[in-house]
Amino acid sequence: GTVDALRQWRDLFENTRNQPRAVCQLRRLFYQSIAHDLLLDRPARSEPRAVKRRPKNFRLLTKPRHEMLVERHRKKPSKHALK
Repeated sequence: GTVDALRQWRDLFENTRNQPRAVCQLRRLFYQSIAHDLLLDRPARSEPRAVKRRPKNFRLLTKPRHEMLVERHRKKPSKHALK
């Protein structure tokens, strides 16, 4: 709905580009028109709340890469331990 409203109001915005007061007033009216544009009732529409992606077994990168310490996997021996 917002994109459609912007397409409809585009010519008005382009025509008042050099008039700061008119642009301010037009912007306020545009925001009001978007706020009053209600969504229609959409029956049989389901919007479940769910996590889209499965959690990974890796920590989040919370520091720069050169500062981040990588821990070895518990089940895999390190290369140095095999020598």
